[in-house]
Amino acid sequence: MQRGVMRLKIQRHFASVVVLLCCLVTQSSAIIETNYHSTMSTLSDLISMEKLVKTDLLRYVERLKVVQDSILNFVHDRQPYDDLTSPSAVFEYLKHPVHAFHLIKRMTSGLGVIEALINKTRKFDPLVNVIEMRKQRLLPWDEDFTGLAGSLVRLQDTYALDLHELTKGHIRTEISRNRSVPGRLPLNARDCFNISQVALRHGFYDRAVEWVEQAMAKATEEEPPTIPKQELDTFYKAAIEEHDKVLRTVGEVGDQWQTYGVPVRERANRSTKFKAQLFDEEIEDEQVTENYKRLCRGEQLRTPKMDSQLRCRYYTGETGFFKLQPIKLEEYNLKPYVVVLRDLLQDRDLNDVIAFAKPRFEQSKNPTSDG
Repeated sequence: MQRGVMRLKIQRHFASVVVLLCCLVTQSSAIIETNYHSTMSTLSDLISMEKLVKTDLLRYVERLKVVQDSILNFVHDRQPYDDLTSPSAVFEYLKHPVHAFHLIKRMTSGLGVIEALINKTRKFDPLVNVIEMRKQRLLPWDEDFTGLAGSLVRLQDTYALDLHELTKGHIRTEISRNRSVPGRLPLNARDCFNISQVALRHGFYDRAVEWVEQAMAKATEEEPPTIPKQELDTFYKAAIEEHDKVLRTVGEVGDQWQTYGVPVRERANRSTKFKAQLFDEEIEDEQVTENYKRLCRGEQLRTPKMDSQLRCRYYTGETGFFKLQPIKLEEYNLKPYVVVLRDLLQDRDLNDVIAFAKPRFEQSKNPTSDG
C-alpha cells in the first residue's frame, strides 16, 4: 500500500524532480562560494542579477548614444578648409588670425567636449560592475555553464530522455511511463554542439555522438546557422573516432566512460536486452550503473516472486524493549535483509533534531568528483 502511494507521489512530482535533477546532477569543482546549479533559490537570485545587468547595459547604451551624436556632429561639421585642395590655399586660409582661432578652438574646446563625454562614459562602464559581480560569485562562471551542460547529458542518459524533444526544450521519457515536462525555450545547433563537447570530455562518448547529430540536424533548419557546417562535420568525425578508439582500447563501459558497446556505425544492430542482477555476491560496475539508471526511471527490477515473501509486522525488539509501543517494521528485502522502521521517531524528537541542526546548516564548499 505504502509503495503504491510512493509511486503515485513520484508520478505527480515527476516534473519538479526532473527540473531539480537538472540542477543537482553535476557540481562544478571551481565553485567556491556559490553553486549555480545546486539550489533553485540561487537561480532565482540570478534572474534578479540579470535584470540589474540589463538595466546597467541600457543606461550605458543611452550614454553611448550621446557620445555617438557628439562625435558625428563634430565629424560632419564641415569647415571652410575642407574644400581646399592645395597647400598654398590652406596656407593663405590660415594666415587670417580669426581662421586660426577657430581651428585651435575646434581642436581644443570642441574636441575637449567629446573627450570629456568619453571619459565620463568610462566611469559608467558596466564591464567594471560585471567583473566585480563575478568576483563575488553574484554571476556564474564558465565552469558553471560547462557543469550545467554536463547535467543535461547525465539527465538525458539516466532517464533515457527523448533527445529530439529535449532539443526542442521539452523533457519527455517513455520509460517506464510516458511522462513529459514542456518547456518554452529550444536549444539551437550551437547549444547542442557545446553539450556534445562537454559529453565527450566527461566520457559520455555515445551521448556525445548523439548530441552532435542533433546539432547537425538543427543547423540545417537555421538561417543563418549558429555554427558552421564544416566545424560540425569535423567534430562529428572526431567524436566517432574517439568513441570507437575507447571501445577498442579500454572496453564498453567503465567508471569514467561509456560507449554503445559496438562501433558507432553498428549501433543500430546492438542488443538492448537487460536482465537485472540484484543479489549476486559480486556485481559488475556497469551492472550497478544500469540498475541505478533504471530505478531512477521508475522501472521495476524486482519480480513478484521476490516481493511475495516480504512481510510487515510489529517489532518489540530482541529484549522486548519496545513491547509497550511496538515499532512498525516493513521488509524491503530478505537477503541482504533490508527493512524500514516506521514511526520510530515522534514529532517532538524530529523537532528537537531540526532545532539543533538548523542553525548549523551551511552549503558545502568542498564538492568532489562524485558529488
